Amino acid sequence: MRLGVALACLIGAACSHATLPGTNIRDTAQNRAVLDVFGRFKLALEARDPTAILALATPDYTDPGDPSRGIGPADHGTLQDRLKGDLSKVTGLRLEATIKDLEVKGEQARLDYFQVLRYAVATPSGEKWKSESDDARMRFVRLNGEWKIASGL
Repeated sequence: MRLGVALACLIGAACSHATLPGTNIRDTAQNRAVLDVFGRFKLALEARDPTAILALATPDYTDPGDPSRGIGPADHGTLQDRLKGDLSKVTGLRLEATIKDLEVKGEQARLDYFQVLRYAVATPSGEKWKSESDDARMRFVRLNGEWKIASGL
């Protein structure tokens, strides 16, 4: 009986794949590379650094926006203006992201995550913290061997 249990455990371990901590996402070099770019985006966002965020985006970045929230479409140029304007209005910012899914197909990748964005704005009566949460999707493309954000900022 013990031998059967031991064999079942060995077979199960041989068939399982390593996953990234806290996710069901396979631990591969490509997945880690995409998540590294997402991590750099998070750090740049929290530092309120539009230049660093733009450096992570493709030159032909495009996003359809979200008309239901009053957010229009954006390309690389409008993204630059939007980031500078939006980030200049906040005095503090924190992004918590729970990775839900990551799919890499050749030179393209899609990252789905749940985000909780907390930010502070200056008001006449002092700093006021607000929060927003929602599902989000970011798309990436590999250019010259480096992953860049193609949409979803």
